[in-house]
Amino acid sequence: MPGRGRRRWVLALGAALVVGAGAAAAIVLAAGGSGSEEDRATSIAQTIQEPLLVPRRRRPPTVVEPSAGGATAVPSAPAPAAPAPGARLIDGPSAGAPTDAELKGELAELKGAQAQYALLDLDFSGSLIDPSDLTPGVWRTSVASVYTDYFKPTACGGPLRPEQLGVAHKTLRCGTMVTFRYGNRAIRVPVIDRGPYIAGREWDFSGATATALRFPGLGPVQWRIG
Repeated sequence: MPGRGRRRWVLALGAALVVGAGAAAAIVLAAGGSGSEEDRATSIAQTIQEPLLVPRRRRPPTVVEPSAGGATAVPSAPAPAAPAPGARLIDGPSAGAPTDAELKGELAELKGAQAQYALLDLDFSGSLIDPSDLTPGVWRTSVASVYTDYFKPTACGGPLRPEQLGVAHKTLRCGTMVTFRYGNRAIRVPVIDRGPYIAGREWDFSGATATALRFPGLGPVQWRIG
């Protein structure tokens, strides 16, 4: 019968359109889901590999060659800041006081990096913390040094950048935030690498972190987690 045949044809066409639309939607959803997973994976990777704190520059950096030779004099390092009211200090500098040669070597390394990568042109005003604003608590004192192995891979992912704020530690999880005090300056930076592996040293500051704290390259600092 002609009318019934047309109805069957219309119903069949409608069913085909519904199935086709469903398949297309499934493809779109699948594609969207895949993209979301990739985006999430990329975001996670960036979070793990680049726990970066990067200060602004006061002016464009000027890269110059570091002067030859080591430092001939080592400035006396200021003592760590006095504890805030209510704070308790535990421990003390790690055993094994640095020699004069070690002090000169670390100072020369930091001075060379500051000259070559214009670290002194960095604006740390947005990263430094006023020690008087720190809450009372327990502070430890340990020996820190500096490392400037720029553009080499770090244990926490990604290359070390000259302007990168961070610290190396032998065991703390990557990304752990640590607050340091030196003189009348304080800063909170993440763990970005492993080290140092020299007896008596617990922390390795990136060149930018040492510059921000006006840390001379080797000596005791106060610190606490968080």
